[in-house]
Amino acid sequence: MDGAGGDVLRVPLVGSKAELEAQVGVELAAGEPAVLPAEARRGPAANQPGWRGELQEEGAVGGAEESGKRDRSSSVRRTQAIRRRHNAGSNPTPPASVMGSPPSSLQEAQRGRAASHSRALTLPSALHFASSLLLTRAGANVHEACTFDDTSEGAVHYFYDESGVRRSYTFGLAGGGYENPVGQQGEQAASGAWDRHSHSSSFHSADIPEATGGLNLLQPRPVVLQGMQVRRVPLEIPEFDLLDQDSLHESQEQTLMEEAPPRAQHSYKYWLLPGRWTSVRYERLALLALLDRTRGVVENVFGVGLSSLVAFLGYLLLLKGFFTDIWVFQFCLVIASCQYSLLKSVQPDAASPMHGHNWVIAYSRPVYFCICCLLIWLLDTLGSAQPFPPVSLYGLTLFSASFFFCARDVATVFTLCFPFVFLLGLLPQVNTCLMYLLEQIDMHGFGGTAATSPLTAVFSLSRSLLAAALLYGFCLGAIKTPWPEQHVPVLFSVFCGLLVALSYHLSRQSSDPTVLWSLIRSKLFPELEERSLETARAEPPDPLPDKMRQSVREVLHSDLVMCVVIAVLTFAVSASTVFIALKSVLGFVLYALAGAVGFFTHYLLPQLRKQLPWFCLSQPVLKPQEYSQYEVRGAAQVMWFEKLYAGLQCVEKYLIYPAVVLNALTVDAHTVVSHPDKFCLYCRALLMTVAGLKLLRSAFCCPPQQYLTLAFTVLLFHFDYPRLSQGFLLDYFLMSLLCSKLWDLLYKLRFVLTYIAPWQITWGSAFHAFAQPFAVPHSAMLFVQALLSGLFSTPLNPLLGSAVFIMSYARPLKFWERDYNTKRVDHSNTRLVTQLDRNPGSDDNNLNSIFYEHLTRSLQHTLCGDLMLGRWGNYGPGDCFVLASDYLNALVHLIEVGNGLITFQLRGLEFRGTYCQQREVEAITEGVEEDEGCCCCEPGHLPRVLSFNAAFGQRWLAWEVTASKYVLEGYSISDNNAASMLQVFDLRKILITYYVKSIIYYVSRSPKLEAWLNHEGITASLRPVRAPGYADSDPTFSLSVDEDYDLRLSGLSLPSFCSVHLDWIQYCASRRSQPVDQDWNSPLVTLCFGLCVLGRRALGTASHSMSASLEPFLYGLHALFKGDFRITSPRDEWVFADMDLLHRVVAPGVRMALKLHQDHFTSPDEYEEPAALYDAIAANEERLVISHEGDPAWRSAILSNTPSLLALRHVMDDASDEYKIIMLNRRHLSFRVIKVNRECVRGLWAGQQQELVFLRNRNPERGSIQNAKQALRNMINSSCDQPLGYPIYVSPLTTSLAGSHPQLRALWGGPVSLGAIARWLLHSWERLHKGCGAGCNSGGNVDDSDCGGGGGLTSLSNNPSLAQPTPENTAGSGDQALPPGPGWGPRPSLSSSGDGRPPPLLQWPPPRLPGPPPASPAPTEGPRPSRPPGPGPLSSEGLSGKWSLGGRKGLGGSDGEPASGSPKGGTPKSQAPLDLNLSPDVSTEVSPHRAAQDIPCLNSSALESGTPTGAPGDWPAAAEEHESPAAQPLLEHQY
Repeated sequence: MDGAGGDVLRVPLVGSKAELEAQVGVELAAGEPAVLPAEARRGPAANQPGWRGELQEEGAVGGAEESGKRDRSSSVRRTQAIRRRHNAGSNPTPPASVMGSPPSSLQEAQRGRAASHSRALTLPSALHFASSLLLTRAGANVHEACTFDDTSEGAVHYFYDESGVRRSYTFGLAGGGYENPVGQQGEQAASGAWDRHSHSSSFHSADIPEATGGLNLLQPRPVVLQGMQVRRVPLEIPEFDLLDQDSLHESQEQTLMEEAPPRAQHSYKYWLLPGRWTSVRYERLALLALLDRTRGVVENVFGVGLSSLVAFLGYLLLLKGFFTDIWVFQFCLVIASCQYSLLKSVQPDAASPMHGHNWVIAYSRPVYFCICCLLIWLLDTLGSAQPFPPVSLYGLTLFSASFFFCARDVATVFTLCFPFVFLLGLLPQVNTCLMYLLEQIDMHGFGGTAATSPLTAVFSLSRSLLAAALLYGFCLGAIKTPWPEQHVPVLFSVFCGLLVALSYHLSRQSSDPTVLWSLIRSKLFPELEERSLETARAEPPDPLPDKMRQSVREVLHSDLVMCVVIAVLTFAVSASTVFIALKSVLGFVLYALAGAVGFFTHYLLPQLRKQLPWFCLSQPVLKPQEYSQYEVRGAAQVMWFEKLYAGLQCVEKYLIYPAVVLNALTVDAHTVVSHPDKFCLYCRALLMTVAGLKLLRSAFCCPPQQYLTLAFTVLLFHFDYPRLSQGFLLDYFLMSLLCSKLWDLLYKLRFVLTYIAPWQITWGSAFHAFAQPFAVPHSAMLFVQALLSGLFSTPLNPLLGSAVFIMSYARPLKFWERDYNTKRVDHSNTRLVTQLDRNPGSDDNNLNSIFYEHLTRSLQHTLCGDLMLGRWGNYGPGDCFVLASDYLNALVHLIEVGNGLITFQLRGLEFRGTYCQQREVEAITEGVEEDEGCCCCEPGHLPRVLSFNAAFGQRWLAWEVTASKYVLEGYSISDNNAASMLQVFDLRKILITYYVKSIIYYVSRSPKLEAWLNHEGITASLRPVRAPGYADSDPTFSLSVDEDYDLRLSGLSLPSFCSVHLDWIQYCASRRSQPVDQDWNSPLVTLCFGLCVLGRRALGTASHSMSASLEPFLYGLHALFKGDFRITSPRDEWVFADMDLLHRVVAPGVRMALKLHQDHFTSPDEYEEPAALYDAIAANEERLVISHEGDPAWRSAILSNTPSLLALRHVMDDASDEYKIIMLNRRHLSFRVIKVNRECVRGLWAGQQQELVFLRNRNPERGSIQNAKQALRNMINSSCDQPLGYPIYVSPLTTSLAGSHPQLRALWGGPVSLGAIARWLLHSWERLHKGCGAGCNSGGNVDDSDCGGGGGLTSLSNNPSLAQPTPENTAGSGDQALPPGPGWGPRPSLSSSGDGRPPPLLQWPPPRLPGPPPASPAPTEGPRPSRPPGPGPLSSEGLSGKWSLGGRKGLGGSDGEPASGSPKGGTPKSQAPLDLNLSPDVSTEVSPHRAAQDIPCLNSSALESGTPTGAPGDWPAAAEEHESPAAQPLLEHQY
């Protein structure tokens, strides 16, 4: 035999097994491959018949005593292992013989080749075939596959298995093949380059190198199976019958499955120095199980330094003798655990917020240990040194030696409890703890708002510290100087003014500086902004960032004015000595006023507006106008009690509480100055500054909680314990901190009592029933946990959803430490091949998420204003609300509550939720008015009063309905099953007919029609269709669906097409501005015929030419709807001459046909006339967006508030595969607003995180997500961030500003700015000027005078139209308006002329010069054009502005008359669009049609087009005017 096989036969024989092993060892030591002869491999019994016995003698199978048992179980074990291997993906094509199938083609080929050779050869024929097939891997002629699709014979593919071992797979005949671990001699050259590029490599130290002979190529290759250890077993092949292939396969598979004790030794290359490596005898997975992988040099250095710091601080505390006896051992265990966590962290940790490896949690223990050790050492040092004099505050002695030592002991005990603390997860990870501490200091110390990230927490606290440092200097300087009697120093008044102004400004700023920085960058670095815009031009522009920047700009402009005004007014009030003169009475008056206003505003009004006031009445007392409407028709109307609520809030925020704080500041400062020896001036100045800043910012941001805090302060320190009072300002500050903690404790106790109430407990699992009785004896422990959790603002979560509660770690108000914001899957973020083949994102949840995104945008526009109008009841930071509608159910989490701003996050739940979710949705939407039960009987109830059972049940819920008719703009969704609309052939024929007509419409409307008709390639390709007898006989065309099918020619022909559609083509062509040839053989008709044939063929191709079946037809229709056109016919390749033929004609035709087909069901005969059909398509094209839901244009259209949208949806769920026609219409929706106990939400969220991440409960039907109506457990747990919950949409943190609310803006006016003040002063001066002129005459009034100036409507009755038309009013209507110019001209004389007419007035703008008239800008509703510079500071505010001194009468001379009293043939009039606004900044939009209806003499068509109705001409001479006596005095006193 030639080749390697011959070399094997020429090797001398080895007599025994010991000699064989010795020879192998020598060759391995020499570094040479061991080439073993066939006889040596067979052993001494090679000539015996049967080769299994020899294997058992050699020990390869495990001994003869186990051979029978192994033979009986070999088939089962072999099949199971191959299936495991197949499922794991290591061998996607298992051998057919192993799975029990008939012999494969590979076996047939083996038998065929074996028959042509002699059996007398020492190497069998089957082995010779295998050698010739597989030997190529050992040589240089290895065919390495270049692509994944290369499955030819001998193609070698490389991959890594689940253990990280590099393997190869070689394809054989008929799809068979074998795999082999890469790394033997034949693969060393191929794998050497790979290993050189890796810092770590694996090698087999015990493997025998592979020989080049053909015998060992047929040896079984070691395959890594799941949980199996395999070894290489030599295959001994005696002379056997070539037809006995089953025994060969069985023996090979049995050796594959053999377990062997020795395992391959792996090593890991560890880099020490450049060019220096050391081998660590661990495989990669074992090494990862032992140690954490570090991500860089900096992390390594930080870990070593932190470990050294832990050791040093531990040694320092041990050296100082803080621990004795057994506690030394405990402390050493704590040190060891902290150091080992740097090598191998606990995964998962009880405080980890994420699945998988969390590298941050590895540093938690050593960082906390270092902090506690430093704290112990510092407190001990302070207690021993006593650097501070003892301070007594509220009966407690602070900063004494005993105080420091007591704090040190507490820190010591806490450090020793580290194992228990970290086991329960009572400490968060480091970044969460930092954010929590900074947020708590800023909120409770300086009155700040909640933070949204660690960076924003640092920014917010730094901003508060900077403001406090600025104010501290003024306060210290004011109280260090003595005060005169009954006088307030100027410096203290300056301090008060700055304090109120800065508090107001800080309360109106968000803690997130992202938008502010974006605004600053756009002003200072415009090139960066342009660069970012260039990168984002590929996607549709999002209007939200520009809108946010505009809102922040308005806030800054307003604060620039208001802060100055507030500072001046506060300075004046403080300097007036009113607080010193009336300090004995004024304080109680202010307290009583604040309590009364707060009680009425924040308790009485919200209770009267609730759905169930006091849980006694069944209807709200103060109802909105939409309460009795079944379907909301428009935006919510502002009611009188909403205006009252907003007004009282303004009085409370901006008048009462600033007066209370200023009075307390003045009294405390006067007391400190009067007794300088009693107080530390530096500490007192600091307390006054911090307390004043905190109280004012809290009053501005969250007034609903202030009146109770003030009432408790007065009652506690003025009546109960007056001797403990440290001044009202400090008492108020302390009570505000205490009340916030008491509110948290109250919410926690309500949640616990509601959740474990025995009469409404819902056991979701057997563990719940087991834990319920065991929770009763631990009520005292539960109360202690509630106290601690209320003190540290930590959630109190039920363990596994049961009645056993445990305290979780502290979290900020944002709660979630990671941003699991969902991202919509559409065509912008998926591959094209994925879109065409698998249609990603076709599930309902992904497609419906856009509606929650639109709901978020609507809330961003109106939420802050609605909260300030009281439509959601009382609110505060951290509150949670549920918005429930017919199909939308969303949880809104309020995070940051500021003065005129709200930062929230919306979490949308599934449309078709689970059974548990549906039960809870029914609980929050059903009414309780019909309940008439009282205990066990039903005596009924009084009218509009709840029954006893209903009132009792509502008090034991963790939620309440605050509004039943909350109106919000959204989309109503209607879906129709496409299968029912296209079931019969007649309906499909109607759709195809509309498809053809839509294509013809878009062809005729295209601006490129002339280019297409003159294109030589298109003309040449379509010329054969005009030949007589031509018909396109594609099998996709049929008489059942094609209306123009030519039965005589069995296809689509041009004459049959014209007989049906020629009238429609001619009508569409007649609507074009440029005439086109419309004959039956014209290029236009030919082009329409070609496109219609192409479109129908594309539909048939996408339907797989199975038009008779409904499912393929719907599949093809959906493919064309989403733009998947497959041009497969050579007769249609002419369309590639211009791809706009597909993009602009055929694709819109499919979508418009679907809309017309849907409208056909409502009025079948509506589109019979071509005019009606043409107008309908044009109207749909203008107001309707028809697009696939995966197209980014669909999302852009919804977010831009498009009125109507249409889509064809393919829903592929587990149990359904259907097509739906989705129709969206923008309208106002009605929601029920349910306020949920915020501690209930936080507790259930914390419980889900602990159960899924730490306890790893993967049960999809776990008890913690079963429905519990009293706590909405399923809805709340479903809204968790993914992957803990399963919301279909989680919005980013969104900020809503009060200035974006239209109703609130109309109620309070626009933002105050310098420009708005200037415009208001000009407008006021104008009206005052006109009023003075009208007041001099008894027959005039201000309104009539205003109309006479061109700004009102009353003068219409005083200016009758001319009796007959004149040249002025016929040609004057065509005059063009001049550009706006300065409107402040010289005032004319008011002396009367001799003819009885008004004196000639100067006209501004000046007369038009000869030449073509300038174009008149169209009167749009957008922003006004910028004013050109005028000669003075006062200029006109638009065309024919208020300061124009024209002699027009009536509405700006709308009758076409020249200026009154103008010289003959001289001054022309200025025909400009009518301005009905009294002020340029008033946000009232008047449409042209509305203006035309209100003003009879106004031409609405001229307003709508924006151009005059007549043609310009020469200026005519002034005609005689006959004025009525009533109008004469008005015209004399226009100015």
